Amino acid sequence: MTLKLVHKTEFQPGDLVTVTNLPQHWRFCIIGFRNKEQEEPLAILKALFNDTFIIEKPCSELKSLLIKGLL
Repeated sequence: MTLKLVHKTEFQPGDLVTVTNLPQHWRFCIIGFRNKEQEEPLAILKALFNDTFIIEKPCSELKSLLIKGLL
C-alpha cells in the first residue's frame, strides 16, 4: 500500500466530501469534474444515501471527510 500527501484543494473522483453551504449530514462522493475556460472547476457530486441526487458545486465549496477522520 502506498500513501500520498493530498493538498487541501486537490480532489479526485471517489473522494467523500460535504458542501459548506449544505447541511453537514449530507455526504457526497465526487464522480467527476467539469472544467470551463477561466472558471473554477465544478465537481459533479452524487449523494451517498440518495441514488437520484446528483449536483455540481465549485471545488472551493467542498470539504473532505477522509482527511478529518469523520468516516
